Amino acid sequence: MRGSDERPTKNDCGAPQASVSVDMPRNSVWMILALAACGGGSSPRPNTAPPAPPPRTSPEKPPAAAPASERILAADTTLVTPSKASLSAPAGWLLREQSEVLTLVEPAGEASLSFVEISTAANRDEAARAAWAKVSPGFALPVAMAQDLPPSDGWDSLAQIMYVTPTAESRMVVALVRSFHGTWYVVVMQGKLAALQRRAAQFNTAVQSFRVPGMERETFTGKATMDEARLAALAEFVEHARQETGVPGVALAVVSKDQILFERGFGVRELRDPMPVTPSTRFMIGSTTKALTTLMMARLVDAKKVSWETPLTQLWPGFALGDKEITAKVTLQHTVCACTGMPRRDLEFLFEYEGVTPEARIASMKEMQPSTGFGETFQYSNLMVAAGGYVAGLAAAPRRGKQPSFDDAYAAAMQAHVLGPLGMKSTTLFTSVAQRGEHASPHARGLGLSYEVLPLHFERAVEAVRPAGAAWSTVRDLARYASLELAEGALGGKQLVSRESMLRRRTPQIKIDDNTSYGLGLIVEKDHGVALIHHGGNTIGFTSDLFVLPEHNLGVVLLTNAGGANAFHNAVRRRFLELAFDGKPSAQSNLTASIERAKQQVKETRALLKTPPDAAWLGKLAGKYSNDDLGSLEVRREGAG
Repeated sequence: MRGSDERPTKNDCGAPQASVSVDMPRNSVWMILALAACGGGSSPRPNTAPPAPPPRTSPEKPPAAAPASERILAADTTLVTPSKASLSAPAGWLLREQSEVLTLVEPAGEASLSFVEISTAANRDEAARAAWAKVSPGFALPVAMAQDLPPSDGWDSLAQIMYVTPTAESRMVVALVRSFHGTWYVVVMQGKLAALQRRAAQFNTAVQSFRVPGMERETFTGKATMDEARLAALAEFVEHARQETGVPGVALAVVSKDQILFERGFGVRELRDPMPVTPSTRFMIGSTTKALTTLMMARLVDAKKVSWETPLTQLWPGFALGDKEITAKVTLQHTVCACTGMPRRDLEFLFEYEGVTPEARIASMKEMQPSTGFGETFQYSNLMVAAGGYVAGLAAAPRRGKQPSFDDAYAAAMQAHVLGPLGMKSTTLFTSVAQRGEHASPHARGLGLSYEVLPLHFERAVEAVRPAGAAWSTVRDLARYASLELAEGALGGKQLVSRESMLRRRTPQIKIDDNTSYGLGLIVEKDHGVALIHHGGNTIGFTSDLFVLPEHNLGVVLLTNAGGANAFHNAVRRRFLELAFDGKPSAQSNLTASIERAKQQVKETRALLKTPPDAAWLGKLAGKYSNDDLGSLEVRREGAG
């Protein structure tokens, strides 16, 4: 949870995270959306006259230089450009083809992708200008941020350019500029931010699937090896990367089947009180909790207390969404598949959580409406997972006496079916319990790159959606869970979960991109040819990652007490794969580039700020504000502040 990734989205910016997220695939579109969420390139520079606006044409239907053919794609389609490059386009989208521009428009018509090939350009900026001349003649938005990225997946160069758009429009315009053997391939992405976010998986599929003849992607082959020398190299990289990124504390475990090959703590539990991190230090694990929640569901399926196909209203008649048809259709499986079309509504529980019970939070879902079709595209919903986890807990509860609360039922089911059987003695679902023992404190960044300690109560927002991301654990405990995944439900020679139920959780439910799908509380991915089963998580002050390589009997648990530490986690995973498969050493260059992006983002953000702010302007902000979904907010002046 973040607050996607969220991994959403993966966010390398310096600002504290404002949502709860899934561990998102590590690629460009998620990164672009993350930057937009940080405010990058969203408004004109202060004290600068705004540029003359371009012609008021719809971003998804630019003026055509020549008649264009249009058709709605009836199914997922592989498109081929005049140069024989190819890409995957999603069903239901409008395809507009012109002589030099191929455009895909999402079903609501609020955002689009245009693909342009430029054969002659001296650099990325010239290529981008030439592409815009073909896509939208008269385009005149100024550049907000231009960044060169480490080339990967066969590209010779890679860059992204974000443009200034009025904040009130809540719109994003960006060009992704890639080159291969002297030709520039430009993707222009533009439209309403909400549309780009709800369709991010489909946008990402189109962008990442674009392949040029003769291009070869790096592939990890052979049997993975993780000996003492490689483990030592991994540990050295973890400490170096921790210091480079400023992450206060890290815990790492590497497992092979039911054996822990390596476990160690790095850094400190809290910057103000530098006690060292150990393998027994508890961290909040955010959305990695989801994998444990669906494990509990799997054991209930084995016990025949529920089935994956059981309608949720049959398990709990009080369940309701804003759409009656979808309410009736939702099964236990659907609550954890990210495939129902229900949107993220994280801000509701991040803004107002004091005194809000899980029952009240789930009851609020009766106002939720789908923003895409059922089974149409990946959309991550913490509320859906919370509802499924709580209802599964009720199904596990004894059928006598007063019905337990959501929290009590869920906690009892998790203890009886997951934490107890796996021997995860240090794992807890409650912050109050975590505080009693050895635990890390949350840290986040403000408008700089340095981490600061956060009050622990900042993490309380997730308490009302506990099954989606409130667990605390240690690398030692989570190593046991990783071993269970590797052994397909067995631990210590005992089959704790049926192989059928374990593998059902890994069955792809909805596509994220051509290499990645969401299962049941798990992400199923082919990373450079290597099969990974994983789920990471972010809260405001913690970041986690847990992944296993089932074909190689290896797993990794990585916990940090730093919010938004996704660049660090991405680099560590990459370094692990490099070492295991003798791959190209890219982890350090990727990390360096992420750090430079973060520095540039901080610089750009600070350029928009006036310090100290104008007193008269500041005074106008005072007052009371209210929103039906987010609650009430009061801004008041205290002294000179």
